[in-house]
Amino acid sequence: MDPKTYKKKILIVDDDPTSLKVLESMLSDERYNIIKASNGEKALEAALNQLPDLILLDLMMPGIDGYEVTRKVKKDRRTKDVPIIIITSLEDSECKIRGLEEGAEELLNKPVHSSELKARVSSMLRLKEYRDQLSIRTLSGRNFGVMPRQKEVMQMTEEDLARILLVEDTEVDAAIVESALEGEPYKLQKVDRGKDVFSIIKQERTDLILLDVILPDMDGFEICRRLKREHKEIQVVIVTCLDDLESKIKGVELGADDFLVKPVIGRELKARIKTLLEKKVHMDSLRTHYEEALDRSQVDWLTGLYNHGYFQQFLGYELKRAFDQGFPVSLIMIDVDDFKRYNDTLGHLAGDAILREMGQVVRNSIREVDFAARYGGEEFAVVLPYVHRDNAVIVAKRIHNALTSHEFFHDESIMIGNPTVSMGIAVFPEEASDKAELIIQADSMLYLAKQSGKNQFRIAEPKVVFH
Repeated sequence: MDPKTYKKKILIVDDDPTSLKVLESMLSDERYNIIKASNGEKALEAALNQLPDLILLDLMMPGIDGYEVTRKVKKDRRTKDVPIIIITSLEDSECKIRGLEEGAEELLNKPVHSSELKARVSSMLRLKEYRDQLSIRTLSGRNFGVMPRQKEVMQMTEEDLARILLVEDTEVDAAIVESALEGEPYKLQKVDRGKDVFSIIKQERTDLILLDVILPDMDGFEICRRLKREHKEIQVVIVTCLDDLESKIKGVELGADDFLVKPVIGRELKARIKTLLEKKVHMDSLRTHYEEALDRSQVDWLTGLYNHGYFQQFLGYELKRAFDQGFPVSLIMIDVDDFKRYNDTLGHLAGDAILREMGQVVRNSIREVDFAARYGGEEFAVVLPYVHRDNAVIVAKRIHNALTSHEFFHDESIMIGNPTVSMGIAVFPEEASDKAELIIQADSMLYLAKQSGKNQFRIAEPKVVFH
């Protein structure tokens, strides 16, 4: 595996050679490694042997059909978290809904538009990352001696119900949705104006929004744009009578998580909602995992980041997963320059405040699937799954810029300048073959950055193997 050319693996399954070529051509850029299978048997073999990140699956194939492939993929522990996008020319809505009910996460109709396909693929690959990171952090915590907090078994209260906001000004269409969701374990609220959306989500938790595009006061696309800019975790389904392809693509490109055309079919609506709420649960669970760790031995009391012991446990499991699945992992070591000067000049309480704020700036500068820890003293560690050398440099620069622009001192009487940091970067397996070597390489690059004048980063050079 060459980390410089690492690509997400996408398995495309279709018995029509033309369809295989068309889908492959749409995704044939530098980000993806395409695996092809012409029938269900070959699809299952490829899924188990190559562990793809995503499966694009035709439903109707000779032998094992797409339904059976979906069932078997979702039952196997090795592949159960791999998202499946069904791509079919079937017009029968019952057949398509059955695919979602078997466990597939998404559905696209042939002919597929390139922009829509790329948007769906990108969304499902993010879902896979959320699933993988939740799994590895739970495993790390368990083996670190901390069991996940078990919820008490009790009857679900109204507060526990998923909250859905229906934004629809047509009574007939609203009634169809309300009837379809009657008896489902959701709390449904309805409004008929776009302006009401933002006031409601400020007041109470909202998990999913069913959003009509044509509203009397606001454009639904603009609402979607704002929602995805300010509240990325809320799942947005555009529901409209506009059946033209361009409107659908526009919604997806603005960040909408799904698209339904009126009149809404009840079973399809329920299947879509189920998948989207599962996606949000994974996003929320990553945050919850961190929040629950705050009062445990996994988190550093001062900075709120994961501590050194948990970092060691997590990195070991993450590198094992990276080796098995063939993706790179970058490690950034960060150290505050001349930190003793701040402790001596301002006192240890001020020094603690600097570290606390620095930890939060670092955490806010990385993705949810990334991992930040206090390595010790004034040193931090950031683990970047799926990230190769070039992107690791981009992240390091982003962290550096965030720290540089942050106001650490709000008291104008303090004449000492803002703290700076030095960073060292190393990439697995390009520069290191195991956890210990990766840390040593990143630490040596950090030391080189210090020697070279501080307030900069250095990155390890790839190994040269002589034969």
